[in-house]
Amino acid sequence: MNSLFPKEFSVVLVLLQLVPLVLYETLKAIVLSFVPRRFKHKKDITGQNILITGAGSGIGRLLAIEFSKHAVCVVMLDLNKSSLIETEKLLHPSTRTFIYECDVSDRNQVYKVAKTIKEEVGKIDILVNNAGIVSGKGILNIPDEKIVKTVEVNSLAHFWTCKAFLPDMIQTNKGHIVSMASLAGIQGLPNLSDYCASKFAAVGLMESLKLELDAQKLDGIKLTTICPSLISTGLFEGTKPALTVFMTPEFVVGEIMKAILEEINFIMLPRWMYIIILLKWTMPRRAVEKFTENSGLLDFMDTFRGRSTNDHSEP
Repeated sequence: MNSLFPKEFSVVLVLLQLVPLVLYETLKAIVLSFVPRRFKHKKDITGQNILITGAGSGIGRLLAIEFSKHAVCVVMLDLNKSSLIETEKLLHPSTRTFIYECDVSDRNQVYKVAKTIKEEVGKIDILVNNAGIVSGKGILNIPDEKIVKTVEVNSLAHFWTCKAFLPDMIQTNKGHIVSMASLAGIQGLPNLSDYCASKFAAVGLMESLKLELDAQKLDGIKLTTICPSLISTGLFEGTKPALTVFMTPEFVVGEIMKAILEEINFIMLPRWMYIIILLKWTMPRRAVEKFTENSGLLDFMDTFRGRSTNDHSEP
């Protein structure tokens, strides 16, 4: 017991030293949350090169439209080139656009397209990892190849795009990486084991990457992780929303744009979902199970149909 005391005591001292800093940053965040958005700093992205994966439909398409209003160059990737052409027609007429057909789950395709983009467009200033798919089945009913594809699109693709475009950001200590994760990347859900695992991985990647950049003093590279609940884009068509309602894509995209321009590191949508996650980590496990049983979470996927097409478009 005595031999362990010095080490334990040193840990306690370190924790005590961190308490004032943690309290300060917490109070600072609370105070700043009450500051009206019109008074908050917003970065100027005029003239920057924006790359969006899964830009052929859904959230990816709407993000491309919103970014095009800021006099930027929009680079769009999708599995379906014809859908990218349709998106391109909706962008602001003055926007420089580049479209590339690419399966982001294939790292060789990503690296090949990235090389072409650097030659034809230049450095990517904001990378938005948006492409996503869902199977919506119980773990024993998901074909093996579907599990692999879900992980490849929803998380591994983020590794390939980061490895392709992050080095240029590091050279200038300037850039922004956005990850369209999900509430399913914070909370496990039934009939979404592969989806949740892939989104947990996406959230973990962004958390680890943030620490790597901090360790290298690369404070000019910003990261934003978006964790929305259900969005009415069709990806989760047929589900019965539990605890919440379907958010409109327009609302979600508006919040994403604000988070990017204000350089917010992490957001959950709707924002009151923070309370659910807080309860998850503070309530006894049995209480969490009872809460889940009586909130509709156990069967909200029972009537899931999903989108009829198999594009890689949003979380």
